[in-house]
Amino acid sequence: MMLWAIIPVKPLRDSKSRLSHILSTDERAELTATLLARTLKVLGEVKAVHRTLVVSRDPAALKIARAHKALTFGETEKQDLNTALTRATHVAAAQQANCVLILPSDLPFLTPADVEMMVTAAVPEMMRSNGNGYYYNERAVSICTDHNQEGTNALLLCPPTGFNFQYGPGSFKHHLEEAARLGMSRRIVHAPGIKFDLDTQKDWATYLAIQPEAAVSSALVSGVK
Repeated sequence: MMLWAIIPVKPLRDSKSRLSHILSTDERAELTATLLARTLKVLGEVKAVHRTLVVSRDPAALKIARAHKALTFGETEKQDLNTALTRATHVAAAQQANCVLILPSDLPFLTPADVEMMVTAAVPEMMRSNGNGYYYNERAVSICTDHNQEGTNALLLCPPTGFNFQYGPGSFKHHLEEAARLGMSRRIVHAPGIKFDLDTQKDWATYLAIQPEAAVSSALVSGVK
C-alpha cells in the first residue's frame, strides 16, 4: 500500500475564525501552528503512511511541514478546498500513491490508532492475496465524520483520483453519495480522536478541560467562562 496523507492548511492568521471572539489573530495562528505540528508528528508514527503532503498558500505552514519532513504543495492563488485537494491528489498519484488520506490539521486528540482505524477499515475491501503479496481489486473509501455527523474529518480514498470532493455543508453525506456514484465500497469509521475538532467555543472549553496546559495564555481560559 502506497498511502499518502494530505493536510490542507489555511493561512495561519485566517484560521479558526469561529473562535475570533475568544482568541486574537495571533493566538489563533499559534494554536493552528501547534496543532499542525502535532498532527504531523502523529502521522510520522503511523507505518502505513508513506509520505505526508501539506497543501497551503501560507509560507509559515509550509515551513512547519518541512521541519517535520513532510512534502509541501504551495498554492499560488486563493482557491477553494475541493480544488486544492484535487490538485494535491494528482501530485500524490504522480508519485505512485495509490491511496490518500485527507486530514485537517486541527484534530487535537488525534492518535496513531485513529489513523490506523481509517486504514484498517479500507484494507479488507480493496486487497486480496494472490500468494505473492497483495493486489487491489476494487475502489474503496473509509470516512469519519465530526461529532455532529455533518462534516468530513477524515477521508481515505483508494485510488486517489477520480473522486469529486464535496467539502462544505453536509460533506459527510455528499462524500458517501459520491462514493456510491463511483461504485466504491464504503466504510464509516468512528475514531474518537478524529471526530473531535476545534470549531466552537464549546469545543474550546472541552479542549482546555482535558488539556489546560494548551491554553495560549491565561486570558484564554477566562475567555471560555
